[in-house]
Amino acid sequence: MDNKPPFFPESGPEKVTTVIADDLEIRGTMRFKSSLMIKGIFQGEVISEGLLIVGPTAKVAASIITKDLVSHGEIQGDVTASEQVVLKNTSVHTGNITTPHIIIENGSLFNGSCIMERDASVAAKPPEWDAEAHKESAYLADTKDETTRKRITVVSK
Repeated sequence: MDNKPPFFPESGPEKVTTVIADDLEIRGTMRFKSSLMIKGIFQGEVISEGLLIVGPTAKVAASIITKDLVSHGEIQGDVTASEQVVLKNTSVHTGNITTPHIIIENGSLFNGSCIMERDASVAAKPPEWDAEAHKESAYLADTKDETTRKRITVVSK
């Protein structure tokens, strides 16, 4: 599996199949498979297999589960994206994000935690600790007298 973040071109109106206009206020659960742009106010839950775009005028208070998210607006709530989250420079996000890839542009506000999980088979194993190889380094670091302390050289294996 490739560890590169997914790429999708800047989403313009021609790439979005459904738009919630900026004069609409909706509450409830939205489910969709392709793409949706929210320009208005939405409160509730979003479950998607596609692309969710939060427009610059949007205010969303929801838990969101989607494949990809591009936010230009305001989101309050937790987001889980199976591919990628992009927080554009006008976005404000308050809540936690779980995704394998994230882009946070300069100027965006993100208040929450981010968990980035990828396929377990791709994750690198931590190196084994070789106590014998690090014995001298540990001793030198514990030496308090500057005159007897040797220079420590870090060597990667």
